Amino acid sequence: MAVRRLIISDLHFGCTDALLAAPAALERIEPELAWADELVINGDLFELVFTSLEEAVGAARPFLALANRHVGRVHYFPGNHDHHLVSLSGDERRFAQILGTPAPPFARVAPAERLLRSLCPQAEVVCAYPLCDLDGMRITHGHYITPHLGSSELRLMDWLAWCLTGEQSRPDRLTVADYEGLIAPLYERMYEIANLPSGKRAQQQFDRWLSGITAIARAPQRASRQLSGLANALTGRSEPLAPDAPTAQVLRAMQAVCHNLEIAPGTVVFGHTHLPLDGVPTPDGRHRLYNSGAWVWDRRLRDTPAYRERAWPGTVLRATGSDIELRGLLADCGDDELRELLGSPVAPRPRRRLRPQLAAVRR
Repeated sequence: MAVRRLIISDLHFGCTDALLAAPAALERIEPELAWADELVINGDLFELVFTSLEEAVGAARPFLALANRHVGRVHYFPGNHDHHLVSLSGDERRFAQILGTPAPPFARVAPAERLLRSLCPQAEVVCAYPLCDLDGMRITHGHYITPHLGSSELRLMDWLAWCLTGEQSRPDRLTVADYEGLIAPLYERMYEIANLPSGKRAQQQFDRWLSGITAIARAPQRASRQLSGLANALTGRSEPLAPDAPTAQVLRAMQAVCHNLEIAPGTVVFGHTHLPLDGVPTPDGRHRLYNSGAWVWDRRLRDTPAYRERAWPGTVLRATGSDIELRGLLADCGDDELRELLGSPVAPRPRRRLRPQLAAVRR
């Protein structure tokens, strides 16, 4: 009998926009967990860039307790916003080499496994990175696509990240080590800031500053668009593209990652972009792409015209063996319902202004 897997990504527990921290959202997803044999968390379970580790884990506890109640196995593949767990795993391997003790396998993320086993004690937990194969589906979070987007908005970010690697030039074909060199220094630095005694306040100030840049960038000037791209890339919850960005650009970047990681033709499941995909082929036709979307109601994008159609949160993938179905669990919710889920006050609707002649009659 085929294994039933629920695939979900970009929960960002610890950020103020995380929907699954709300009891009403947990009620929506519980039937999906009850259906599944296994839960696959494809990256960014924890928001470790703008929130302390303790707060992020605390916010995730109710959801993981629900998963522990229903599924027999949890697969967890860290992304860029919980990449610190991957960095910890690398340090453990280095210490093992120095001390001459057995090291965990390269693809396993031992600190993440220990953390999730404590939160899901009744389920088997497997944590891998950066790629995993389940019933012929290749699953990766997808943050490796950023260097391939080639947009002017992200060039400054990419240039800064590459400078931090210490390499003189960038190769045409990136390896896992190259991708990690572009990711780890920036995200580790932001993780350390978030966990300082006053780190959350510093990150919130930084976040507000970047929000201001994004607002300015709505003007049509090219320089403003570049600042907006850098702001979104650094804050990351809408990364790396706004929902009205060209889909072809994303597909080409995903195709490049498949090529560089030498992924055999077939099904590849991504997260990261917050843009759900339902079996879309790559431009060369070698891979069929799925994306599980996100559970973050992003305040920077929620008012953009294409957000409802392309990146509305609350999507999951149901996989029965290698058969995959995209489902929108919050598709019937409007803005007010999502505000209520997050515990935000619903803005009063503006009163309609009377026509001048009608106002004169009433006077």
